Amino acid sequence: MNNDDYLKLHRGKILNLETGIRCTLQCPDCSRTKIMKKGYSIPGKDLTINQFDKLSDFFDEIHFCGGWSDPIFNPKFIDMLKMCKEKDIITFVHTAASHKPKEWYEQAFRANIDAIWRFGIDGLPRNSHIYRVNQDGNKLFEMMLLGKSLNLNVEWQYLIFDYNRKTIEKAKKLAAKHNIPLLLIDTPRNSLINQKNKLEKLNEKT
Repeated sequence: MNNDDYLKLHRGKILNLETGIRCTLQCPDCSRTKIMKKGYSIPGKDLTINQFDKLSDFFDEIHFCGGWSDPIFNPKFIDMLKMCKEKDIITFVHTAASHKPKEWYEQAFRANIDAIWRFGIDGLPRNSHIYRVNQDGNKLFEMMLLGKSLNLNVEWQYLIFDYNRKTIEKAKKLAAKHNIPLLLIDTPRNSLINQKNKLEKLNEKT
């Protein structure tokens, strides 16, 4: 989906929604990761389906895009997708975690065939775990292709780091092969990745 398509789709009041407190990734620049490394627990709890029902009545467009969590881990997430479909709410799902079975993705995709899924795979799938720690990039890419095969709108979000800058052209060809929009986003997080790599090399020497 390009910017013109999005502007045509966009309407009314927009809500960016955190649905819970769980994520299986440990991305270095994530607030969740920083808090857990300090030994603290993640605050909050899962949004209930009743709470979501009330909230969703006031918005025309909802982005499931967590700061603490990945939306796929809310126990009622598929029900939320169904509710968005029933209420004719424009729906975006921003996800990077890969720890759900294929059957779950099939059910989630079919729950709202109008939803737009944006998959965070930073680099070629085999390398995306360098920033998205614990992510199975190959599996998540396959789930993106599964959504595409079911005629959903899927998008590939690619945060640009030093480690994946040289593979951008390959990613463009791969995205074009499958007719999937590639969203390239430059990021200031490079310094964090470089610091992490330097520490790992230092630890190897000591």
